[in-house]
Amino acid sequence: MGLFKSKSNSGKKDDGRSEKGDRKKVKYVYLSSKKAVFLVTGEPRENKYSYGVPIIPLHGIYYSSKDKRRYTAKELSDYYVVLNIDKDDADALKGKKVVVLGYNDNEMLVITDNGGDENGDSEA
Repeated sequence: MGLFKSKSNSGKKDDGRSEKGDRKKVKYVYLSSKKAVFLVTGEPRENKYSYGVPIIPLHGIYYSSKDKRRYTAKELSDYYVVLNIDKDDADALKGKKVVVLGYNDNEMLVITDNGGDENGDSEA
């Protein structure tokens, strides 16, 4: 009568996706350009050969040693990206969310919410 699901469809949703959802492929990369902007989405962790930190690349060129190819930030948008870094950089990235490399202070605009009023004005 259709009261119970058959075993063949027990792990599937109605749209054909699995219960856990579709996962993105992991891409391990290094920085290839001198200028890069990315968001840090997790804490640095020690891997087998180096340290890695999960990121969302926003700007720059990244290199994958596995397939010996350079990727732009836009090309990496379909992947879960882990940036390979050395220990000194891993310590510096702990607790950080936005990383901007290769730009001077006068080329950047950083606006923070320091508890100003509802119009966005804050007293300095």
